[in-house]
Amino acid sequence: MQNRINLELSLSAKDYILKANQIIIVPHAGPDGDAIGSSLALMRYLKKLGKQVKTICPNAYPEFLTWLHGEDELDVFEKDEEACTTYINESDLIFILDHNSFKRSGEVGKLLEKHAAAKIMIDHHPAPEDIADITISDTAMCSTCEMVYEFIGAIGGNDKIDKDIAECLYTGIITDTGGLSYNSSNKRIYEIVGDLMAKGIDKAKVHDKIYDNYSAHRMKLLGYCLNEGMELFSEYETAIIHLTKDTLASFEYQDGDTEGFVNYPLSIKGINISVIFMEKDDCVKISFRSKGDIPINQMARDFFSGGGHINAAGGRTFESMTKAIEKFKKELPAFYKSL
Repeated sequence: MQNRINLELSLSAKDYILKANQIIIVPHAGPDGDAIGSSLALMRYLKKLGKQVKTICPNAYPEFLTWLHGEDELDVFEKDEEACTTYINESDLIFILDHNSFKRSGEVGKLLEKHAAAKIMIDHHPAPEDIADITISDTAMCSTCEMVYEFIGAIGGNDKIDKDIAECLYTGIITDTGGLSYNSSNKRIYEIVGDLMAKGIDKAKVHDKIYDNYSAHRMKLLGYCLNEGMELFSEYETAIIHLTKDTLASFEYQDGDTEGFVNYPLSIKGINISVIFMEKDDCVKISFRSKGDIPINQMARDFFSGGGHINAAGGRTFESMTKAIEKFKKELPAFYKSL
C-alpha cells in the first residue's frame, strides 16, 4: 500500500518525538470521533515508544466515545484547569490534532500560543495557520485518523498498531465519513480499513457503540428537530434546525447528543444545504453541511467566524439566536445565487 503522507515531514517529526521527554496531544474544542480517535491512537502509540504522554481535551467529549481504549486517560481542561496548565507548561512537545488554529482549542489554545515548546500539527482541514514547527496538512485525507495511521506507518511504527489503536483509528474514519458514505472515494481509505480489520477490530462492536448506543432523550430530541425545530427554504434548497438552551435542557441534553443531526435534512429530496443553530451559554454554535460542489464553508467563513471543508463546516456568533438566524436568512439568497 502506498503511503499518502509527507515522508520528509514525518521523519522530521520523528526526530522531535525521540528527543522529547513529556508530550501533550490537544484535539479541538467540542471534540468529535475523529479528534478523540486520532488523539487516543497517537497517545497509545507514543507510549509504546516509552514516552510520557497526556491528551488534554479543551472541554467535554460525547458520551458515545467513552468506550474507546485509553479514554480514562484523557484530561479535560475545563474540569481541572490547574493540573492541565501545569502539564502543558512542563511539556517539551505538543501535537495539535484535527484542527489548525489556536482558536479551535479555546483557552488551551491561548496557553499553547504562549508556550515555547515544539509543536507538530496533523490535520486535514483547509487553510492551516502558521502555528506549528511542523505542519502535516492534507485536505484530501478523509480524516485525521487516516493521517495518523499514515504518519505512524511513515515513521516505521505500523507493527505497533494493535487492536486498541486500530479501533480508535477506525472510529475516526467512519465518524468523519458518515460510515464511509461521503469524503471516502479514494481507494486508499479502504486499504487502510482492511489493514485495521486485520489488526483484529470488531467492526460490528464499533458500529454498535457509535450508532446504536444513544439515550431515549437523544432520540426524542432528534424527533423534535425534524418536526418542530426544522424550517425548509425550498427555493434555496436549504433546511435549518434551531435549538435554544431551553429546548436542549428539556431533553436533558448531553455533549454529543446532536452529533450528526445536521445531516438528516440532506435526505429530503431537493435539499442540498443544511444548517443547525445551537444556543450555548456564551454563543450560538452553527454547523453547516452541503452536497456536491456547494462551498458551504464560504458561508461559515464569511459570516460566522468559521470555516472547514467545502461540504462540512462550522462557525459561531456571539449575537442572539434570533439575530444569527436573521443574518443567515439575509445572506442565503445571495449565496445561493452565486452557486
